[in-house]
Amino acid sequence: MFKKERKSINFLEPITTPGDVLGNAYIWLFNIGKYLLLVVEIIVLGVFFARFILDKQNNDLTESINDKVVLLSNDAWKQNAVRFENFQTLLVDVKKVREGQELQSTTVSEILSGVPAALHLESFSIAKGRVSLHIVSTSLGTIKNYEFALKQNINYENVTFNITKKAETYEVRVSFQIKDNA
Repeated sequence: MFKKERKSINFLEPITTPGDVLGNAYIWLFNIGKYLLLVVEIIVLGVFFARFILDKQNNDLTESINDKVVLLSNDAWKQNAVRFENFQTLLVDVKKVREGQELQSTTVSEILSGVPAALHLESFSIAKGRVSLHIVSTSLGTIKNYEFALKQNINYENVTFNITKKAETYEVRVSFQIKDNA
């Protein structure tokens, strides 16, 4: 009476009709999508291998920079850089002096050579013909001789000495005016 019918699935029959939206998406996905997936995989592999090349270049660049940093952190290099900066500053100052300041190198040389060797010159300034010296010495006699020599010099006027004693040394503040005809 009841006959058992066998149920089967036919894989050869199309699932959807061509007018169906889901059917068209299914067909597009399995026909065109596989090629897009293949193209994306090729791009990903290209980026993956490019990463190795770029990492090697980055490592080489980092190593080169580190070598140069070690060279620049060398003490001799730092000292030369400071010396170069000082030379540049000095050249700028010399240019300013050339442009507008009166050169008094002979006057300065004469004043400095007149200071006896027993006196230690701490500071020296000259402005508008007025000279100021700060001298330190242990010999009061040498200071007195220097004072006498300055007061006898016809090129200087208004010579003043201010002597103070600190411990075993004498600190002397000397100031005088250079005459205009000097």
